[in-house]
Amino acid sequence: MKNRKLNKLVMSLAAISSIVALSACISSGNKKQEAVLVNEQDNSQNQQDNTNNQQQSCDLPTQFSWQASAPLISPNNGAYGIKDPSVVHYDNKFHVWATINDGSWKSVYLNFSDWAEADSSAQYPMHGTTVGNTVAPQIFYYEPHGKWYNFTQWGRGFSTTTDITDVNSWSRREDFLRNGPPIEQGKPELDYWVICDDTDCHLFFSRDDGVLYKSKTSRENFPYFDGYEIVMEDHRGNGNSFLFEAANVYKVDGTDKYLLLVEAYRTPGYGPRYFRSWTSTSLDGPWEPLADTEANPFAGNANVDWGSNKWADGISHGEMIRSGYDEYLTIDPCNLQFVFQGDTGESLDGTYGGEPYKLGVLTLK
Repeated sequence: MKNRKLNKLVMSLAAISSIVALSACISSGNKKQEAVLVNEQDNSQNQQDNTNNQQQSCDLPTQFSWQASAPLISPNNGAYGIKDPSVVHYDNKFHVWATINDGSWKSVYLNFSDWAEADSSAQYPMHGTTVGNTVAPQIFYYEPHGKWYNFTQWGRGFSTTTDITDVNSWSRREDFLRNGPPIEQGKPELDYWVICDDTDCHLFFSRDDGVLYKSKTSRENFPYFDGYEIVMEDHRGNGNSFLFEAANVYKVDGTDKYLLLVEAYRTPGYGPRYFRSWTSTSLDGPWEPLADTEANPFAGNANVDWGSNKWADGISHGEMIRSGYDEYLTIDPCNLQFVFQGDTGESLDGTYGGEPYKLGVLTLK
């Protein structure tokens, strides 16, 4: 009897020992599994960090190669062409302002969620609104004021709104430049472009004279500019063709660089158009050439793949699709796209205003 009880006791102790051992094993296994999960999470985070670092490490190429889209926005309502686009991506939509000509210079606004919808989107006329036609516009949001700004030419002025979807909400235009270059026949100021750094805002513009001009004002005094300076000049060719119009300037994300683009054209003749480019670590310069010849342009016939349908000759007045929408005018060097006007044929009325421009998008290969 005593031996039977002793045997039961031994068996019970053995069972308890097995349970303890199994529990320890399970606990150890859980800890190993948790360690694996943590390691997987760490690896995943590291991969994400590496991806972000790779994105931040993108730099501008010294040779560009582009793929052109088909025409994405065509003129309508009797206009000969649509040109001079300014593009903002905001609230999950692309917002586009552009110049049209139907016998006189006018402008329109449209918005869409996807470029596939662009050509079927309604084009709202600025004609008859408080601000009127905003020819060759540039639009951005100035964060300190909580307002959208539209800088335009003919007549020179800025306008503001808090609702970019409503063409009737833009304020009456107001002049923004005092003591600019002297007024001269054949040298109209045009293609105003504003970009800000942390302390100042810079106004770039052209006069079709082979010179790129700039004015500067403090952020506190924005949007009013006073005086001007010469950024650069190039009087080769016919005197203005190598430094013509349509200056664009951007801050390159993840770098200390600014990118400057200026339209040029081949002479003799009046085309085809292409863009030259320079970089600098300051909006005050100096500007170093990046891709600045017709053979090696920022964008032009020499480096654009049109696929099976070359629908335009040359790359003319356009704007980068920005990574933001505020006054810093940032672009993502890992995802460069350029909205441009393409000349699709002979003038429809014998004048420059009758050129049948359409809008397309270049994507860096």
